[in-house]
Amino acid sequence: MADQIQGMGPTVWFDGGADGRVMVADSLSYFEHEPWLNDVVLGASFAGAPTGAMPMRPGVKAWIAHEGGPGKDNAGSGGLALADRYGVPAASIDTMEAGLSEGMTLVTGRVKQVNKAAEALGVRLGMTGGEAGKLLLKAPAGKPINFDGIVDESIHEVLSTPRGKIYAVWSFSRVEGEHPQDVYCVASHGGKVMAQYALRAKPKGLIANDAGIGLNRTGVSGLDAVEELCGIPAATVSTDSARIGDALSTYNDGIISAVNKSALKLGVKEGMRAVDAAALMLNASRS
Repeated sequence: MADQIQGMGPTVWFDGGADGRVMVADSLSYFEHEPWLNDVVLGASFAGAPTGAMPMRPGVKAWIAHEGGPGKDNAGSGGLALADRYGVPAASIDTMEAGLSEGMTLVTGRVKQVNKAAEALGVRLGMTGGEAGKLLLKAPAGKPINFDGIVDESIHEVLSTPRGKIYAVWSFSRVEGEHPQDVYCVASHGGKVMAQYALRAKPKGLIANDAGIGLNRTGVSGLDAVEELCGIPAATVSTDSARIGDALSTYNDGIISAVNKSALKLGVKEGMRAVDAAALMLNASRS
């Protein structure tokens, strides 16, 4: 079922010859399994620390992503500072000018935040992501980076009951196997790519982050997708209430901002605490 909402993988948008390429994809997760040492990547994930680490682990010249709100504690663009620690240029595109899981919108959306390494190469606020990407081709070649102990990749068990468990993890891409009795609070956006990964796990319910909603409400578009394809009750929390990228913040701090019909039937409503919404999903009978 997940292939019905398969996102756009790495695609060459601009070929700069010896300077490298500007690659575009619907998610930074699509860049984490191979090196991109001479390339700049634009991925329509939020520009947080865990997402920014994805292309930087194997190595990348520079990256651009979605501002993600930027939300509580600027977490939606927190990966820019992390990238600066390693000399990697990075920027984020204005929340309402780009879509989550819609890579090509990063090319036309305008830069809202930029780190020092990118600024040194001429990237400025207000230029398009495409313009910034071409400038970033002048960055030094990338190299692999180890983020062990810096980025929390753990799956946290926050509640265990005879009916199932509630887990908190920053992304469904980190969940293995199917979990039809368990509810997951994930700290990634609630868009199409989240749904793609969630359908592999088939949880009893899920709560994600709305990433500031984004262009065309793409930050919550995955809620209807998981319902239509697998009947999963799903909701998002406001990026202003919980730090996107921080799994435990989704569960402990999150305030519900959007719900699908299946979640609504269980009593999940906008304005509700994520802790309470997760409990409703867990205690529901699985049809």
